[in-house]
Amino acid sequence: MMMMMRGNDANCNGCEIHGQNLGGLDSFDKSSRGICSVQIEYDRNGQFIWSVKHGSNGGTTPHRIKLEYPHEVLTCISGYYGCISKNERPQIIKSLTFYTSRGKYGPFGEEVGTFFTSTTTEGKVVCLHGRSSFYLDAFGVHMQHWLGSGQKTSKISLFKKF
Repeated sequence: MMMMMRGNDANCNGCEIHGQNLGGLDSFDKSSRGICSVQIEYDRNGQFIWSVKHGSNGGTTPHRIKLEYPHEVLTCISGYYGCISKNERPQIIKSLTFYTSRGKYGPFGEEVGTFFTSTTTEGKVVCLHGRSSFYLDAFGVHMQHWLGSGQKTSKISLFKKF
């Protein structure tokens, strides 16, 4: 899965995947076993920048999601994780669903294994972090209080790692 997020850059240090004030999803790629890769697009001082691609090129089904940032923001991420096959380790992200201030995208991948979700608040996802090898195997978010389009935001300290 390759996922490209659009938003504003800042120093949000996660394991390998990071970005700040994320507001748009452009694309991602998955295989039949799980999410293969993630890539984030963010705004750095008015210029859109792509992060490095985290994961592998093994996906077979590319997907594109474009949010109407700043009016539409990512508010919650949920999904499933589990073993690559029945008795095989390691555990990987099998499915992801993205919730925005305007709707839902997904699920992308098979909804099998253990369910996870980020905190559901009146906030927006401002930072993604995680870990990958051939597949995406860890995924976390940082949240920021969000009062809606055109209103000021105030930072709060919410953290969820899957």
